[in-house]
Amino acid sequence: MTNSAPMDDIKNLIETAPAGDSDCAAAVRATLAAFPGPAPVLGRLEEELVWLASWQRKKMPAVSRPLIAVFAGTHGVAGHVMDDDPSIVARRRVDGLTKYKAVVRGISANMNSAFKVYEMGVEHPVPDIREHPSLSEKECAAAIAFGMEVVAEGADIIALGNAGTGSATAAATIAQGLYGGTADYWAGAHDHSAETRINAVREALSAHDLSGANALTYLQYFGGRDIAGMVGAIVAARHQSIPIILDGFVVCAAAAVVHAINPAAIDHCRAGALTSEPAHEALLDRIGLKPTYDFGVSLGDGTGAALAVQILQAAASGLETLQ
Repeated sequence: MTNSAPMDDIKNLIETAPAGDSDCAAAVRATLAAFPGPAPVLGRLEEELVWLASWQRKKMPAVSRPLIAVFAGTHGVAGHVMDDDPSIVARRRVDGLTKYKAVVRGISANMNSAFKVYEMGVEHPVPDIREHPSLSEKECAAAIAFGMEVVAEGADIIALGNAGTGSATAAATIAQGLYGGTADYWAGAHDHSAETRINAVREALSAHDLSGANALTYLQYFGGRDIAGMVGAIVAARHQSIPIILDGFVVCAAAAVVHAINPAAIDHCRAGALTSEPAHEALLDRIGLKPTYDFGVSLGDGTGAALAVQILQAAASGLETLQ
């Protein structure tokens, strides 16, 4: 990336996102069509396998090297929204993930998935977005570049999760900035901190004049390191032919930033679970994705996306028997 205009390089990568492989997609359709029994043998999962083949660029898609990647960061605005020290809360969440005290770790082990937490300055909160941009332009570009390293793990599919503290407030601010509406629409929740969170979103947007700004500017001002890192993961995965399953409202806010620049640039993404997070379904609607399932999963830490990957893994194994 150049030093003079680091975000221009990111924008260019999003605008030049390569297409999927139509021949691989056609090969999967042909395999399914040749099955002698009633069609469709795998129902709606057939199109998911076609999608998987297209973006893996394989005529027989497989989920043999999945990665669950969880991005964690701390947002200064969390000190206003929550009662506890946000850095301590973030460290507790990360420790739970790294020490196997999380449901997603059990799911990961069950499907022999790699698991990695990308810590994005957990002990060093970004500035409170009600007062200052969360990152400078260079800091935002650096966080995006760090997130791009996710492709170095050699995965054939990535489940993307988030364990940031204050990240839901940041994501709601980005969503309102991109799509309009009201703070309570994007940040409302049925808990004691809802009013404080809604006011924080309202104050953050009022504090900065971003009229005419592009999506990457909203990311810089409100997204923090963890959401910027996930943008990098989504962009790099596209250029390396790795499909992504998105989990939760915060992760989908990262996808929304990419989608706002080039809607086709998230065609390699699918939504995992519909979580109970505020406005998650509304955000999915804006970026044109439907959840794989809705079991009422409440977290966005990769749990829902990991379950969706496991479904794809089973379906791909079933497809292999039809050869």
